[in-house]
Amino acid sequence: MIQDEVLTGFAYFPESGDPQYLVHPRDEETGMQYSLLAMIHAIINDLFTPEQAKAHIELIRGHLLAPDGARLFDRPSRYQGGPQTYFQRAESSSFFGREIGIMYTHAHLRYAEAMARYGDAEAFFLAVCQANPIAIRSVVPNAAWRQANCYYSSSDAVFPDRYEASERYLEVIAGRVPVEGGWRVYSSGPGIASRLIHRCLLGFEQRKSALIIDPVIPQSLSRLEADLVLADRPVTVIYRIAERGYGPSELTLNGIPLDFEREANPYRTGGARVKMSDVADRLREHENRLVVSLG
Repeated sequence: MIQDEVLTGFAYFPESGDPQYLVHPRDEETGMQYSLLAMIHAIINDLFTPEQAKAHIELIRGHLLAPDGARLFDRPSRYQGGPQTYFQRAESSSFFGREIGIMYTHAHLRYAEAMARYGDAEAFFLAVCQANPIAIRSVVPNAAWRQANCYYSSSDAVFPDRYEASERYLEVIAGRVPVEGGWRVYSSGPGIASRLIHRCLLGFEQRKSALIIDPVIPQSLSRLEADLVLADRPVTVIYRIAERGYGPSELTLNGIPLDFEREANPYRTGGARVKMSDVADRLREHENRLVVSLG
């Protein structure tokens, strides 16, 4: 699925002859050349080598990022108003929003997860902020006013029709077109966002016999404090962040160092795996303090 060092979005394998690559620089059919989902899921699931991951992140930055976040493809599918070919709903829907507008918040949050897995703390935190409607205009200057206590399914560029959207799409990438929040109070998306904040930003995943601590936090948030519950006990977590913003170098619970094993990660220094029994033994009934020092 990697051709010319670029992961293809889709591939058609005929009964005879060479495969046909779609949403790839070789693609001469769809008008699209880069696919976000293929790249970010390869990073999240450790399918790339470190060199491949770095190269594909550069492709994402060069072709798939806009001021409001990561987009599914480098341009929308063609709107023909007639027979459908490859991307059926995207080729027939008149409304330029959600997947058809190619800024789908679910996919953007998976991009954020990929940045956390790779270890780009600044890109990860920016992506989380871009999905948060609170003070959105301070992060996305071309965002239209929107309700601040909702999760939005997409960021929809404001065009009167698909024809103008196709002609002026580069203005969306440049941030010269207003973007509105799509469907709000959306069902499954807030769970993805909450998981990112809990497991990737704050970095806590509690398993049956182990506590995984693997935060990815930009240095600007050093001394961040978070109140959590671990093993049914209240814990205040204090983060001490060096330049990289990932890879715990030291863990101290109530003044006592915690032993840990290093989690595997092909792209960066991995998280810490602590025995849950060691955590439980050191927890008090009230006022626990866990200091997490990051590289």
